[in-house]
Amino acid sequence: MLKKKIIENIIFKIKNNIIIERKSDEISYKLSRLIINNFKIDRDVFLKNIQFDRGDEYANFDLKCKFFKDYNLNFPFSIDANADAENIDIEITYNPKEFPKNMNDLVSEVKETIEHELEHVEQQNFEDMYVDDIEIDNNELDYNFKYLTSKVEVPAYVRGLIKRAKTKKITLSDAMDEWYEENKLKFKEPKKEWYLIKKLWMDYAMNSRLNNKVKKFK
Repeated sequence: MLKKKIIENIIFKIKNNIIIERKSDEISYKLSRLIINNFKIDRDVFLKNIQFDRGDEYANFDLKCKFFKDYNLNFPFSIDANADAENIDIEITYNPKEFPKNMNDLVSEVKETIEHELEHVEQQNFEDMYVDDIEIDNNELDYNFKYLTSKVEVPAYVRGLIKRAKTKKITLSDAMDEWYEENKLKFKEPKKEWYLIKKLWMDYAMNSRLNNKVKKFK
């Protein structure tokens, strides 16, 4: 019951902070392509003063992407990323033995990651998208749930997963379920929590689509 009330409160808080069509699409495409091309030659990416305008406002940020080989990694790759108003930092750890056969999955996740982190850059730079930094306590039982349902992260995860769905030519629901399978070990109560999180994410996505604020998705 408590978690359902939290969901309702979050929907109320973010309903006016809906994803919009962005002029950052071209930047997203170029950054994703640059990262993949540099991955193929094992060269880190460092870009400064990336700028894009949006009306009378603009965002200006740096991008760093580092690659780490790990022949003992139990899966093909792992991506860690974070962003604020002025920086996007990405680390890609990968098992060279798993490439190039897993390149398509890496391309999809890089595109998803860039979209997710661009959302955070825009949240901190554009007035109509502004969202306060999240404050989550150290209660380990609820941390993952609170993080994934925060008003900062819901738009970012939805935006990234729409990109995953479009890249893989699958439904958004399937893209979300793929993400869950990749991350379910982080949940304390996987089935119960995922039901609530996915419903929130899908409601947010559907509301955005009905208002013509996101590209169409299946």
